[in-house]
Amino acid sequence: MENLTGQTLGQRYTVQRLVGQGGTADTYLARDLLLRRDVALKVLTDRSHDVRRRFMREAQAMAHLNHPSIVSVYDVGESDGWSYIVMEYVNGKTLRELEAGSLSYQTAIQYMIQVLGALEYAHNNGIIHRDVKPANVISVESEERVKLMDFGLSRRTSDMTQTTKTGQIVGTIAYLPPERFLSRPADPRGDLYSAGIVMYELFTGNVPFRNDSEDLVATIFSHVHDTPPSPRQVNRNVPAALERIIMKAIEKDPQKRFQTATEFMNELKRLIGQAVSAAPQAAATPAAVVSEVGMAGAAATKLPKSSPDRPHSIPHPELRTALDRALGPTRNRNDAFSNVLSGMLATRRRRYDEAKRNYEDALHDLDTMGNHLEYAKTALKFGVMVLQKAGDGMREREELRKAVQLLQRAQEIFREQQLVDQIGESEYLINSLERTAVGQ
Repeated sequence: MENLTGQTLGQRYTVQRLVGQGGTADTYLARDLLLRRDVALKVLTDRSHDVRRRFMREAQAMAHLNHPSIVSVYDVGESDGWSYIVMEYVNGKTLRELEAGSLSYQTAIQYMIQVLGALEYAHNNGIIHRDVKPANVISVESEERVKLMDFGLSRRTSDMTQTTKTGQIVGTIAYLPPERFLSRPADPRGDLYSAGIVMYELFTGNVPFRNDSEDLVATIFSHVHDTPPSPRQVNRNVPAALERIIMKAIEKDPQKRFQTATEFMNELKRLIGQAVSAAPQAAATPAAVVSEVGMAGAAATKLPKSSPDRPHSIPHPELRTALDRALGPTRNRNDAFSNVLSGMLATRRRRYDEAKRNYEDALHDLDTMGNHLEYAKTALKFGVMVLQKAGDGMREREELRKAVQLLQRAQEIFREQQLVDQIGESEYLINSLERTAVGQ
C-alpha cells in the first residue's frame, strides 16, 4: 500500500505519519482539521469483501462503546477508494512494545484490572472482543493506565456461530482459547482465557503453549492438549495466589474458568489489596524472569518443544474436522495436515506403525504438492518418532536410515529458507539416528 502521509482524507483528516502496520490495515497519526485535534486514522489496505465487512464491524462495535479503558471511535468513512476509521489517538506503547522488566508487579496487576474492566463493559453490551493480546493493549504515556483497542474481530454475542462462514480460524493463535480450534461457539469466557494468556506472559516472559509460527498444526495441538508449566516453574517470584488466578483463567474447559470478567477482576483486586506489600523487590534476574515479577513486553521467548511422552488428554473428535476447515483451501493440503496431526497423536500413544503410516502419507502429499517447507517440518516429526521408537527398544535399521535420508533432504530445504533453528534440529536428529543405527 502507498504511504498516505501528507494526504487529506474526507476533506478533513490530514495524514501526518505512519505509526503502525497490520495484516489488513495501516494506522496513521492524523490531524482533524475541523475539531483541531490529533486522531488515529486506521486505513484498510486489504480490499477483499470479508475484510471490509470485518473492518466496518470493528467501527460499529467500537462506536457503541464508551469506556475509559477502550479506545474511542469518532468517525468512519471512505475517501479516494480508501476505507478508514477515525479513532482516539493514544500517545503510548502497546504491552508488546514495552521493554522487559519495565512494569512493576502492582502496575501489571492494575493494567490487567483495567483490561478486564473494559471487557466487562463490552460483554455487558453484548460484544466479545475475540483478539485480546498484548499488541491490542496500549499504555497511556506518563499515566499508569491502559486502553483496549482493535475490536476488528469482535462480534455481538447474539451473532456468534460455531465458526466463521469460511471456516477460517481468525485471531492471534498464541492467545486463542482451545474452543476456537474445535469449532465450538465462542462466548465471553474466550476473552477471559486470552486475558489469562496475556497475564501469564506478563509475569513469566513466555506464552504458556508452544507458539511456533512455522508449525501451525503443532501450535494448535499444544493449545488443545498440552498442560502448560505453571508460572512459578518459569518465574519463582510469582506469588502462589497470583499463579492460581492465572491457571484458572487458562483452563481448557470454559466451565472451569472465571465465568465473567467481573469475577476475574475482583480476584485481582483482592490479590492486590492483600499482597502488594509482600511483592518481591526488584532484583537482577534472567531476561525471561523479569524484575518485581514484571512483564516481558518484547516478543515472547519460544518455549521448549513438547516432549512426546508428556501427559495428554484423549483428542477431541472435532479437532481434525476443525483443522480440515481452517488450515488450507485445498483438499490435499488439508489431508496432509490431518495426517501430520494424527501422526503426532499416534507418536504420543506409542502407536508407531500408525504414526509411520500417517507421516508417510503426509510426506507423499506434501511432496506431490511441492510444499517443500511443510515437507521438511514433517520430516522432522518423522525423525523424532523414529528416534523415540528406537529409545523404546524397537530399532529398525532400514527405518533409521530412511529417517536420516528424509532429514538430509529437509536440511537442504531449511538451508534454502535460512531457518537456523530447524537446521540445527535436523542436524541433531541426523547425528542421533546415525549413532542409534550404528549401535544395533
